[in-house]
Amino acid sequence: MFREKIHHFIDDFCEYEKYRLPNFVPVGIGIGVGIYFSLSNEPLFWLNICTLILTLLATIFCKPCRWACGILLIINIGFFAGQLRTKTVDTYMLSHKIDKPINIFATIETCEKTEKGMTFIVNDVHRQSKYPSSINNINKLHLTWRGKKALASEKDYQPGDKVSFRVVMSPLTSRAFPQAYDFKKQFYFKGIGARGFITKEPKIIGHSETTTFKTFIEQLRHKINKKIESQLSGDTAAISKALTTGSKTGIPQKVRDSFARSGIAHILAISGLHMGIIGFFVFWLCRLLLCCAIGKYYNVKKIAAVISWLVVLFYLFISGCSVPSMRAFIMHTLVICAILLNRTALTMRSVAVAATIIILCSPEVILFPSFQMSFGAVIALVAFYEHAWDFSPVFKMFSNVVMTTIIASIPTALFSMYAFNQLTLNSVLANIVAVPLMTFFIMPIALTALFLMLFNCAQPLIILFGYGVNILIKIADYVSQLPGSFFIMHTPSVTVMIVIVLSGLILTLLHHKVRLIGFAGIVCGLILYVFEPLPDIFVSQDTKAIGIRTDDAVCFNHLGYFRSITSAWAKSVGFEKREKFNSKACRKFISQIDDDTYKANIKNTEVLITHDADMESDEALLFHLNEPRKFAELIYLPSRKTTSGKDKHRPWS
Repeated sequence: MFREKIHHFIDDFCEYEKYRLPNFVPVGIGIGVGIYFSLSNEPLFWLNICTLILTLLATIFCKPCRWACGILLIINIGFFAGQLRTKTVDTYMLSHKIDKPINIFATIETCEKTEKGMTFIVNDVHRQSKYPSSINNINKLHLTWRGKKALASEKDYQPGDKVSFRVVMSPLTSRAFPQAYDFKKQFYFKGIGARGFITKEPKIIGHSETTTFKTFIEQLRHKINKKIESQLSGDTAAISKALTTGSKTGIPQKVRDSFARSGIAHILAISGLHMGIIGFFVFWLCRLLLCCAIGKYYNVKKIAAVISWLVVLFYLFISGCSVPSMRAFIMHTLVICAILLNRTALTMRSVAVAATIIILCSPEVILFPSFQMSFGAVIALVAFYEHAWDFSPVFKMFSNVVMTTIIASIPTALFSMYAFNQLTLNSVLANIVAVPLMTFFIMPIALTALFLMLFNCAQPLIILFGYGVNILIKIADYVSQLPGSFFIMHTPSVTVMIVIVLSGLILTLLHHKVRLIGFAGIVCGLILYVFEPLPDIFVSQDTKAIGIRTDDAVCFNHLGYFRSITSAWAKSVGFEKREKFNSKACRKFISQIDDDTYKANIKNTEVLITHDADMESDEALLFHLNEPRKFAELIYLPSRKTTSGKDKHRPWS
């Protein structure tokens, strides 16, 4: 009897959700990708292929358990896609620092101004002198040029230029702690094998003989940035370039912080908002003009839709083809196809198609905040509006902006806490003004200015564009200073993230009453987050930096060691404040016995942290303890000469 009820429930569920279950395909693929990247050792490729073939055959021929085999097949496809992508990229990573400056030839791929100088992405790297041959294995580098000479340089370095650099080469920095954002992995999939610091002004020695489509687009982006810089300056120019070409490196940290704390940092990243505004504006304008000209003879709605798609495609290339913009473009393409076929334009199915395409093409993106925030926000919004929520026509625009901001902020807040350890509660207030400003003023003018640049008469519109950007900067600055604009949150564990994300997907992708399990799962995940234990001691891989969490701050033996790492450590446990061991806030908890040993009081327990392997037999150290040795915990660290314990089995290690 009970078994019959279970079968009846499953049949009822599958019948009710038969059109929505395919939306879980990218979820299964993403789970497979996540499993692959979570492994500590690189799996055997031939074994992965055999498993994929077996699950495929089982799905085809094993009818009694076809559903289970199908789920395993989808997960295995994700696992295989992750490994295939890793093998295809095959980036050589520099493993050690090269102390002496070396001379190299390279071709500029991108060149952007920053707050402190310039950054280059260069490829086709060749040595100019007799230095380590490992440089020959690196095809692409991330180079930084800082200082007064870099800021004062008037040379126009353009994509495609062949340049002579003198650089100090260093390996890419590993993540600060297991859950931290992994820049090294991101650079691996971009093909960048090392970073370098330029010590001398680069010299242009020629131009590339062949111009690829990518180089042409980068040169076009460079020219647009130059035209913006000629009419605007400072923060206004930096934000304007971010909104048109996606170039964010020149934005000062203070401005970035104000946008993040006000909850409108999403405006700086080319995403669905920008694509949607441009697509709608072009569609509306073309339809209006065509109705006046040929409306009696042709279906101007479909013609306007095709023109809108072409403009959005152009903007995709100009903006740098980021993950959010790719997602927005795929969904815009599906909307245009729906218009051409007279079908419903925007559904959760289009989100699932976009996610599947992006994950299969670039499986690694599921690990990065841009993908997580973009898809988290759009899934929540589509799920919300699928339930036919509507408001009074009088307040429709205002209420839509408010509700859209609230709904989109919920999933993005989770991923912001995971990646950046920050939370803002004033995003609604900032977005109420910023989104209409972007929709009706900034982006239409930006698009028109891009068009007029072809005829070299965009100067007045660029200046007008700058006025709108100035207002945006003032909004961000004002809201960021209000109470509740910024909270440091400790990093959620992987377990918490898995529970909340999977529960959120069940809640948003299903319409059956089973979706209530998703709500219960989110509540459980939040409870786990509140009560999960936090680390008390941090130690760098080379054991040079030691951090200890106290009641008021995170204390470090010194703050000069990789500031970004110590800052990430402090934020990961919910603190923005960092102190040295000898500061007033830390002295009551921590004392230094000698160069190799520290004594700390952690949760009323005395802990000794030492490099000295002979400490147990060192009678002199007993004199410094306030209580007998048996009440103290002893933590031995590896020798300072020990190299970092990196995982040698992963390609990006």
